[in-house]
Amino acid sequence: MSGKVDNPTQENHTAYENNLRYAVEKFASEDIIGLIEPINPITVPGYYLNSYERAIEVITKINSPNLRLLLDVFHLQQIQGRITNSIEKLRPYIGHVQVAQVPHRGEPDTKGEIDYAYVFRLLEEHDYKDYIGLEYKPRTTTETGLKWIQRLGFMF
Repeated sequence: MSGKVDNPTQENHTAYENNLRYAVEKFASEDIIGLIEPINPITVPGYYLNSYERAIEVITKINSPNLRLLLDVFHLQQIQGRITNSIEKLRPYIGHVQVAQVPHRGEPDTKGEIDYAYVFRLLEEHDYKDYIGLEYKPRTTTETGLKWIQRLGFMF
């Protein structure tokens, strides 16, 4: 988590990048992958890493296989939309995907702005085969809240 910073300066950018370089050394020595996640300014005003362009800039600059992008589709929609184009552009950097419906962070099959059946097909078409994190607020119980997986044709 990059934390909150009001009116980031070059000093903030440098500190963030230096901290990630330090972390990436540790990640590499333990053979793990670290993730950075842009968070939209509506949900968390003042959050430092609030754009995908900045995240890709940092990942590219640090240039390590141990630093990847956490693509939270909820935040992607809030920050820039254009989900198809964005996923195509971001795919080479993605290390993990999280989902929740916009605007209320509900299950992916609840009414909202995102067609998750389409998003999942798009990820599959772009050869994403890793885990998908469920970072939403269930409307009822966890068990009931997971039924969307089968409704969308997935099994677990």
